[in-house]
Amino acid sequence: MRPPSIILAGAVAALLASGCAAGGTVAPSAPAAGASPTAVASAGTPTPAGPSPIAAASSDPWADDLAKADTMVRASHPNPFANTKEAAWVAKLAELRGTLPTATPDQRVVQLASLVGLLDTHSWLKDDTFHAYGVLLYPFSDGWYVVRAKDPELVGSRLVSIGGHPIADVEAAMRPLVPADNESGKLDALQEPMSTVEYLHGLGIVDDPAKPAYVFARPDGTEVTADLASSPVASWFDDLGIIGGLVGTAPEAVARRSTPIWTRLDKPTKTFVISYSDFVQGGLAPALTAMTAALDDGAAERVLLDMRYIRGGNGSLAAPLVEALKGDPRINRPGGLIVMIGRENVSAGTLTASILDAETKATFVGEMTPARADNFLCRCVDIDLANSGLSIEIPTEQHVTGDPRLAIEPDVPVALSAADFFAGRDPALQAALALKDVPAP
Repeated sequence: MRPPSIILAGAVAALLASGCAAGGTVAPSAPAAGASPTAVASAGTPTPAGPSPIAAASSDPWADDLAKADTMVRASHPNPFANTKEAAWVAKLAELRGTLPTATPDQRVVQLASLVGLLDTHSWLKDDTFHAYGVLLYPFSDGWYVVRAKDPELVGSRLVSIGGHPIADVEAAMRPLVPADNESGKLDALQEPMSTVEYLHGLGIVDDPAKPAYVFARPDGTEVTADLASSPVASWFDDLGIIGGLVGTAPEAVARRSTPIWTRLDKPTKTFVISYSDFVQGGLAPALTAMTAALDDGAAERVLLDMRYIRGGNGSLAAPLVEALKGDPRINRPGGLIVMIGRENVSAGTLTASILDAETKATFVGEMTPARADNFLCRCVDIDLANSGLSIEIPTEQHVTGDPRLAIEPDVPVALSAADFFAGRDPALQAALALKDVPAP
């Protein structure tokens, strides 16, 4: 999904005032079996790039666009070559100088996306002028499935192909176009392009934008071909009620993700559950009061923080939660705190996870965060390319700890299958509540 607008003017210092030393309890691990790993390099200390090796040419507007992109990325991004070698970036610029002038408008979208795809989870080719077909697809562990659609009968169907191209080939063609620090970042970033007219047409996957020929396999095994109508991306989000990468009526954590903060007590395991899905001003006080009361009267013996569906925002608003969790010895102990993380924890979501990792004895459950531990943040800048009419957004700040990990990894990795999701099951939550012993570091 496209990154949210992140507000961190002064917020990073406020959130980090509690101390954000590098390190933590979670060791990095290899990507899951079958994953297509993203080429990455350690971020470490921000590495300002040198001057642009290419010059603008006033007689060549496409070269001017590329020169502007290169110059501004080098000048504003704290570490533009964290995920790729500078030579690959320079080679891509040279390639595009030869291909952009004769490309169609949608091919230019794809070509510029292939440049942005060399950057990081917090960078993106802005989609303000794009169009999307009326379906939201989600990559579960067992395939791509429809989770929201203008035609509700398609929900729960598996995507087989687009424009006659098998879904595996479509995904492989899309992967170089979406920037990401790791596999979770790729999966999150791929969702919108899989429905975007300009990407699919520009890649040649769809020949006629009015006839995209999506083929779906319904739950009963029958297949249906749908020439889905498209709409501007802004309308697509609104019309389908897309508030994140995963939406639906069950399980509870997904069904209630529009509620920023809610709590409940899991009596069988004496676990106080806090669901935290949005950074909101002043919203934590009732939850923290209820948590303390449950611990005081013995109803709860540990805390589970479910932050899988928090994306970005003003991360400083999580400071009271971080302080409460790390400051109470009943919670900040082995087995006393479980934190659920996932692929939607972009920007301030990863920032919050990294602080909890560094400052508490939490056990992490779920999927790896989509951004590196030492992740990039907004303030962001837009690079407006006059000739193409497109814009690139890049971060200008980094959570500088020197932590080289490409993600906050879960101690207990749990993937979500479509079979579980559409049956209303939440295997990550079940695994978290079932924890009795702390996994070895």
